Amino acid sequence: MKKLFIIAFIHIGFNAFAKQRGIVSDAVKFPTDTTVLPQILALPLNNYIGKPVDSLFSVLPVGYTSRGMMTTRVGYAKGVYQTYYTAETNNCYIEIFIDTIQYLPKPNYSHIWDMNLVKMETIAFIKVWKNNNICLYGCNNPNYYD
Repeated sequence: MKKLFIIAFIHIGFNAFAKQRGIVSDAVKFPTDTTVLPQILALPLNNYIGKPVDSLFSVLPVGYTSRGMMTTRVGYAKGVYQTYYTAETNNCYIEIFIDTIQYLPKPNYSHIWDMNLVKMETIAFIKVWKNNNICLYGCNNPNYYD
């Protein structure tokens, strides 16, 4: 609580200093919410269960900032993620779980995953997250933990 108070005090002090110097206007500007979250949540995500990963990749919004494997232990992965990141408080990502690996080498000790092979794997479950810790879709399933 004390730390939060100090941060707020510093923030208010900086804003007062900046306004006095003409650095910022009275209306503090925050970045426009540019997440693609509404587009992702509008998709019938459950319809992609049992289909290839690429079927979902092909309908997800363009402009993702990263894509990679969700590794579980040395040489193994539980699926793939795709992230849309604008700022710490303006981001979302989708996790695509794969139960049975058919095309990827296992174990893969090099951790260099061929995304073309990943795209052929079958989707078992989907989760959607906002701002790194708020689950919005596919939450509370003990079979697909964080």
